[in-house]
Amino acid sequence: MIDRAALEPRDPKTATTFAVTLCVVAGGLSAVVTAFTPQDLVPGMKAPVIATSLAVMLAGLLLVVVKEQFKVFLWVPVPLLGIAAIVLADLATHDASAAGQVVLCAPVLFAASQLRAPAAWLVTCCAIVADAAIVLALRPLDRALTDLASVGVLLAITTWLLVRAGERTARLTDKLREQAAIDPLTGLVTRRVLDDAARSVLTSSDGDGGTSLILLDVDRFKHINDTWGHPAGDAALTHLADVLRSHSRPDTVLSRLGGDELAMLLPGCPYDVALRRAWELVEAVRTSPMTLPHGDQVALSISVGVAHAPVHADSLQGLYTAADLSLYDAKRNGRGRVGGSPQTVDGTPARG
Repeated sequence: MIDRAALEPRDPKTATTFAVTLCVVAGGLSAVVTAFTPQDLVPGMKAPVIATSLAVMLAGLLLVVVKEQFKVFLWVPVPLLGIAAIVLADLATHDASAAGQVVLCAPVLFAASQLRAPAAWLVTCCAIVADAAIVLALRPLDRALTDLASVGVLLAITTWLLVRAGERTARLTDKLREQAAIDPLTGLVTRRVLDDAARSVLTSSDGDGGTSLILLDVDRFKHINDTWGHPAGDAALTHLADVLRSHSRPDTVLSRLGGDELAMLLPGCPYDVALRRAWELVEAVRTSPMTLPHGDQVALSISVGVAHAPVHADSLQGLYTAADLSLYDAKRNGRGRVGGSPQTVDGTPARG
């Protein structure tokens, strides 16, 4: 079974723009030239050339209007139709010149620069076969083989270079995307990833328990930095991230929002369950002191706020606001605890 991903472009938006432009310009030009220069055509070839050229235009335009799940059936046929149009046009006009053969580079350039390696090489092989059909039909054998070797090597090298460049760029892009998604200090996901996950669960109908958000930060974090230095502050955040991981379900999203503030997104988790888990976290951090490199142990505590959708909010921003209110309530009431329900606090900030 063919892997669907192997037929899809690396960047669908750019590939669509490239394909539509190439198909409309090349297909339209071929149809117009064929229609107005019939004297050079082999009898009976005019209609097939025009029809194929128009099919190339239509295939390109379909990439604009069809849904994403159907585009996979067009990415490879689009350049293959282009190759077919070139073959028919060259055979019809008896054009085996360098200009007639070099236009085979157009579909190959599209495939090699936009599609993944398997599809790119498939198109390239078809282009080489197409060139063989042109030159073997229109030129003496010795000249045909020379042209075929030259054009074939050119197309193969072009594909190899572009595919390698595309794969290298894709690897770099994936690495940058991963770096943007993961906090380098704690290994937790970034705020952007948490927001995307939250929007997804808030708009889905899954999860009968609703969605809970837990916000927490380290109590008197500045004191840790001032007393033991900023490396100790970093170690405290790393230690806290490890504690969170050890007390999380597989579907929990753990995130560092910034500074010493962390978050836990709990899909399908009722408010009372989230409260219980929040208190468990407070106790787990209290009973798990951080050990510094020289052996000293530093006791940590956290303040925690809990909010629930749809109990306290029905939007992502509302959920953050509600959890913040609960977090501030925990700080106002002595730290090292879980704040009250956002519905029962007055909303006056109490950071620190």
